Amino acid sequence: SVNKLAKFTKRPGENHLKALIHLLHYLRDHIHLGVRYYSDIHRAPVTKLLQEHGHDLADLFYAFSDSSWNDDVDNGRSTGCFLIYYMGGIVDHSSNLPDPVALSSAEAEYNQCCLACMATSHLRMFLDELEGTPPDSASPTTAIFLDSSSAIAMGNSFRDTKHTRHILRRYHFVRVGVEANRYKLLWIATLGQLADIGTKQLPGPLMETMTVHTLVHTQDSLVQEG
Repeated sequence: SVNKLAKFTKRPGENHLKALIHLLHYLRDHIHLGVRYYSDIHRAPVTKLLQEHGHDLADLFYAFSDSSWNDDVDNGRSTGCFLIYYMGGIVDHSSNLPDPVALSSAEAEYNQCCLACMATSHLRMFLDELEGTPPDSASPTTAIFLDSSSAIAMGNSFRDTKHTRHILRRYHFVRVGVEANRYKLLWIATLGQLADIGTKQLPGPLMETMTVHTLVHTQDSLVQEG
C-alpha cells in the first residue's frame, strides 16, 4: 500500500486520498496484531499451513515468494513480494517492483524468486554467525516456496529456451544457488502462498486467512499507544 501511494505524493487526487484513508482505517482496526516466534515450531500457524499443503518441514528458516504479472499500467512491471520466516514468525519481507519487465507470469515469478534468494542469503550468513557455525562448513539448504511450477523449472535447470534467453544473467543467481544446494524451490498451492498478500489487493475472506498465518493477536496491555 505504501509503495502504491508513494507514487502519487506530488499531485494526489480524490481517489488517492480515499485510498490513504482506507489504509489508515486498516492500521487503526488492526493495531492489536503482532509477530510471534515459537520455541516449538510445530505450534506455529505457518507450520500447520505447510503441513496442510504437504510440506512437513523441520527447518526453522524458509521463505515464500510470489509475483503478480504486468499489473503496473505505467511501466508494465510486476509487483512481487517475499516473506522470510524464522521460528514461525516473519523476520524480513518486501513488496516491490523488480526492474525487468517480465514477458510472462513465470518470468515475473522467477525474477521475484531471485530477490527472495538474495535476501535469504544475507540472513543465512547472519544466522550462521549467531549460531557459531564454522565458516568452512556448509549451511543448511533454504526452502523457497513458489506457486509457479514453470518458475521452479526455470530455477532448477540451466537449459535456456527461446522464452528465457532474454532474462538478465543476474537473475540466474537462483540456478547457481540451487545447484550449490543453498536453496531448494518447492511448489505450494496459491491458497497457501502467503506472499500473495503483498502482490495485490486480496478479497476480504482470503486476506483474513492470510493474516491468521502471518500475525497473531496481542494482549491489550502489550500495545503501546503512539
